[in-house]
Amino acid sequence: MPAFPISFRRVLCLALALCLSGFTSARAEGLPFDTVFKGRSQFDALVAQADKWKSLPIGERVAAIGRAQTGTRYKSFTLEIDDRIEAPSVNLTGLDCWTFFETSLAFARMLDEPRENWTPQTMLKYIEADRYRGGNCDGTYLSRLHYLEDWLHDNNRRGLVSLRHHLPVDIVRAQENAARKRRRNSRSLESTSRATSTTTRARS
Repeated sequence: MPAFPISFRRVLCLALALCLSGFTSARAEGLPFDTVFKGRSQFDALVAQADKWKSLPIGERVAAIGRAQTGTRYKSFTLEIDDRIEAPSVNLTGLDCWTFFETSLAFARMLDEPRENWTPQTMLKYIEADRYRGGNCDGTYLSRLHYLEDWLHDNNRRGLVSLRHHLPVDIVRAQENAARKRRRNSRSLESTSRATSTTTRARS
């Protein structure tokens, strides 16, 4: 018999810690490029038209790129590309409503770069900047900005979008409060998993 009771919560925390440690250790391995970027022919077709979009204001540029992707099939769950590693990814062969916006925005921002940098790798850099907290994917699912409130708050904080000129103050404050609450919950979950992992190693 064990010397101490094994609670369901302890088992759950241990499983989560082991899962997260697997994500982190797997990050160094990376993922094949053809896993994180799909749709090279669609990308090349956009690049072929990009000179006429480059001088447009960013909002008009995003809209023009979005129109150029009209007819792309709808596809869900395109961000779930690996069971262990979270990574910035693009799939231009199939889009949902959010990845349609993300890819149009990332491609539009890429056009501020010199033409020789209009590459899938550069587009992935801008996807990472928008999609992940602080603009950095650390290889874990928790680093992705899963909620619109989080995305707006984080990108606004880093100067990538501006909320105050377009939304009423009470809506902005509500979004910021919701984002802060989610960040606290996320940090609490990460702290619990790290503490459980440390305790497990000490006992082993």
